[in-house]
This record gives sequence, structure tokens and C-alpha cells, in this order.
Amino acid sequence: MKLGAGTYAWSAAGYVMEDALREIAALGIRYVDMLGCDHGHPGVLTAVKRKDIARIIDDHDLHISSILALYDGNIASALSRERADILDYMHRIFDLCGEFAADQILYKPGDKIIGLPYDAAWENSVAFTRKTADMARGYGVLITFELVPRPFALVQTIAEMERMLDDVGCENVFANLDLGHVALVRDSAADCARIAPCTVHLHLNDNDTYVHTNDVVGSGSVPMEAYVAAVCKNGAEGTCASLGIPLVAGIEIELTEDTAGKTPAEITRMSRDYVRDHLPSITI
Repeated sequence: MKLGAGTYAWSAAGYVMEDALREIAALGIRYVDMLGCDHGHPGVLTAVKRKDIARIIDDHDLHISSILALYDGNIASALSRERADILDYMHRIFDLCGEFAADQILYKPGDKIIGLPYDAAWENSVAFTRKTADMARGYGVLITFELVPRPFALVQTIAEMERMLDDVGCENVFANLDLGHVALVRDSAADCARIAPCTVHLHLNDNDTYVHTNDVVGSGSVPMEAYVAAVCKNGAEGTCASLGIPLVAGIEIELTEDTAGKTPAEITRMSRDYVRDHLPSITI
């Protein structure tokens, strides 16, 4: 498994994408989870910026392991216009995948809606995912989604991730396991092992298992070693090998009260060092 880093912390701190990529490369990390909103929104990335980003990726031998498609709106919405707007955004994200040779897109599987039956919202999410998967085939890109540890989310647990995968039934749709999220919903290493064969990406972050904080890896109570071992030993790497991609565990953290005054590079370095010292199955 390879170590990656996301650009989220840099975006939240006001850095442009180009500087985030340079700083990640300076940390010795080659695999990047690129944010597809804020500093990575397709509307922000002009033709000139895209050329500069492509050059930085090439100069530093970086690999875009995933683009995080964090759209506005809800794919489970009863409003066809809302779903169509998100689909248009996804088209633009796929174009970025082509320009930057990204392996996969991470999307949000949608939220429950007051006044709309749960089953109807679920079916809207399934239908949207199938449309997105169909688009992805034309780009040679995989689609991933993760569980969301919030009461209004449609997919809150690994069991619900499994149900979504089964209902969607597309060969290019897979799981992204955010280990901080897994701990917050009290799913176990055994749950991680069960979904490992359908997993092609991980997110590494920490918390106290009560509040979603995206803390520095190793600073909280997430049973990181047990989760990582369960994924590694139960088929995720074999699945990725069959797809011709590396299994990447991307550091996805943000500045918090505990890390106030530090830079995105500093908190990512802290996480990198913890992974190096405690998670030997993840290498740079």
C-alpha cells in the first residue's frame, strides 16, 4: 500500500493547488488526492493553471490517485434539475481526470431528505451512481464513495456501503474507506475485512471516536493499525492489482484547535511520520 496526501488542508488554509502539490512533493509523497472543489474546482482551474498543474505533476513525478468530487447539492434529491447540475459538475471533474491522469473519483452518496421517503432517496442515489459509472467508463476512471458519519447521510456504515455496491451493480464502482469515519460509526476491523475486496482507496485521519475532526494521524483514538491490517490482509491490494492501480492510503486531515499555528505541510509531515513508524504496510 502506498502513502498519499490530500490537498484539502492546503485549500482550507488558502493555498492554491500549485503550491499544495509542490509542498506534498517536498514531503516525499508521490500520490495525491486532489480536491475537486475550492482551490481545485473546475471553474477555478483556468487553462493556464491546468497547464501549470500538469507541469508540476510531471516535474515532481506525482500521481493523482483520486479527485474528490465534493459537489454542491444532493444526488438523492427529488429535484431533477439539482441532479442534472451535479451531473454537469461530474462531467467537468472527469475532464480533469483526463488532463491529470487521475485513477478515480470520490463522490458523496447523498443525504436523506425531509418529506421524501428513504427508499426513494436511496433509489435516486443508486440511479445517479449508475449514470456516473457509465460516464466513467469513457474516461477509464473508477468511481468510489465513502460512508458519512452523520445522521442525515444515506450511507452511514460499512453495511450500507455494501448494500449500495450491490444495488448499483457496476464493475467500476468501489469503496473508499475513511478510517476516521469508520471509527465514528463504531464499525470494526472485521467490518473492514469484509468490504476489503471491494476497496480501492483509504483515507487516513484521526479523532476521539466521538467528534469528526480529521486530526493528525496517530493523535486520536482510531484503531488505525487494526483497520489497516484488516484491509491489507483481505483482498484490497489484490483488487487494485487486477485493476492496474496501486492501493493508496491518503492522509486527509485539516487544521484544528490542537494544531493551530501549524501549516498544512507540518501536520501532514506529522501524519507521515506516524505512518512510517507505526504502519509499516504503508510505504512512500
